[in-house]
Amino acid sequence: MTMSVFIYIVFVIFLWEFQFRMRSSLILGLLLLSPCLSSATERVDLAAAVHEALANRPQARAAAEEARAAEAAVGEARSGYLPRVVLTETFTRTDEPAGGVFIRLNQERLSQADMVGAPDSFNFPPVRQDFETRLTLEQNLYDPAVTYGLSRARKGAAAAESGARWSAEEAAFSAFRAYLEVQATGAALAWAESSREEAAETLRQAALRREGGVGLKADELRARVALSEAERRLLGARNDLTIARRRLALALGREGGEVDIAVPIAPAFFAGKESPPAARADLEALRLQSEEARLAHRQSGADYLPRLGVGASYALHDPDIPFGDEAGHWAVQATLRWEIFDGLRRSETRTRTGAARRVADLRSREAQNQARLASEEAQLRAEEARLHLGMARQAVDAALESHQILTERYKAGLTNLTDLLAGQAALDRARADAADAESRLVLAEGNVHFQNGTFLQTMLSAQEGNP
Repeated sequence: MTMSVFIYIVFVIFLWEFQFRMRSSLILGLLLLSPCLSSATERVDLAAAVHEALANRPQARAAAEEARAAEAAVGEARSGYLPRVVLTETFTRTDEPAGGVFIRLNQERLSQADMVGAPDSFNFPPVRQDFETRLTLEQNLYDPAVTYGLSRARKGAAAAESGARWSAEEAAFSAFRAYLEVQATGAALAWAESSREEAAETLRQAALRREGGVGLKADELRARVALSEAERRLLGARNDLTIARRRLALALGREGGEVDIAVPIAPAFFAGKESPPAARADLEALRLQSEEARLAHRQSGADYLPRLGVGASYALHDPDIPFGDEAGHWAVQATLRWEIFDGLRRSETRTRTGAARRVADLRSREAQNQARLASEEAQLRAEEARLHLGMARQAVDAALESHQILTERYKAGLTNLTDLLAGQAALDRARADAADAESRLVLAEGNVHFQNGTFLQTMLSAQEGNP
């Protein structure tokens, strides 16, 4: 009975080890195949990534088009100061008594015979026709709606231009953040590969100790589990890197595919680049929108004022051909229009625009408060990231030295596998923490410039300084 149980246990261990080797071989094959599949991935540096994001990111392009549309709206509003010239050609054919007489008058054909004709000649005139060619000119002399409309259009254009600049800042920072994510996942992949190699070496040492009769089969199995876990982390790190590359391609405005980074960003990238708080473009856009709302409120009050304009026209009349010049006449006129009562429309409009003005002011103030807090938080997080990176690097050095000591002691038989695996796990955590701390510091430094509204300026100046 005891021998049967022993044989059964040995068989189960053998079967488990066989399945483990098959899974490990499959995972290792996928890991080895992944670099071949991604070897053709395009690489870009940070400057090229920022420029491509500015040129191709749909969000930035849409904001730029909105700025162009707002600039064109200024020209539309300005046209209210310019004269309007209209050319019309009208054909009339009628047997209406009054219309027939006026046609004859306009054509300068009304004669004595028309006045002393047959009985009822005025009541039942013959059919007459006329081609009228009229050139009309209209000019506003005083219209508050035109003045305020032009001022509002200019504020709107300035706000749209500021919005486009902020969209460019966002596109550049998004590309920078995606670039940094590729760098961070690449660093995580590097330590995952190193961790797998060290786990494989631990397994080799455990196997040698068992074969030499100084190690246990259980230790070798635990080392195999640790290797399997390291390979699982390696596969996850490769997938993270693939996703990060695709996010970078999306941040650059591409429809799909993957983009890899050419040169990693060092934590010293922003060293010496001051970032004093500047006028953020998004806050400037809100301020201009608030001013436009004030102009709209003032315009609603100007609706109570009169409008004054002048006009002139010259008309040609001909009974037979369009644009004929058998007879010609001119006219000039001046118009004063003052709407006395409009069903309380202007009163309600003034109430609405007043509320809109207050809303715009409050939103601008709220955005300024939030931006001030975000800038202060970015500064604190950057200082925290610097300290974290220093401590993380010290932890890596300590964990690496501890792992080397434990490895030598394990080879000499002075410690057990449990201590070695614990040291390996501590080294893995320290490396992962250091890689994460480094990318967090670069991101925090970039976020300081972004929250202060100087990120794109800093990037362009850095490129000019390092062509």
